Amino acid sequence: MTVVDLGVLAQDLVPYVSAAAAAYGGALVDKVTEVAGDAGADATVGLGRRLLRRLFASERGEQVRVAAVEVGQQPGDEASVAVLRAQLLKALSQEPQLAQDVSQLLAQAKVGGERYTVTVSGGQGVQVGSGNSQTNNFSSVPPA
Repeated sequence: MTVVDLGVLAQDLVPYVSAAAAAYGGALVDKVTEVAGDAGADATVGLGRRLLRRLFASERGEQVRVAAVEVGQQPGDEASVAVLRAQLLKALSQEPQLAQDVSQLLAQAKVGGERYTVTVSGGQGVQVGSGNSQTNNFSSVPPA
């Protein structure tokens, strides 16, 4: 059995759940529970739908649903995102099987594998992550 940091897991869920909530807004619950596949959604929103489908079926599904709908109605509101994160953490804490299920969904999507801490000062064209590509064309030389 793998030990999972539930705080990190909840944090990993937020971008996907928030993306689905923002994409579907007031129709979030209908879209998540729809039988149709995720073919029309991009990868992030599709994963968010699958995660929400599992989260809505949990013991705290109603609380997660209410928080996700609020994020969908106010996508840029940090307080709403904080409430969603708190509800996700409570749901994961109360149901070990839920934590395992969403961890598997994230692992299948290869999410949360790498963490970076970066400090950049005076940089141009900085990238963080894996598998990136970038082309920069700067008109002047940065100060030394």
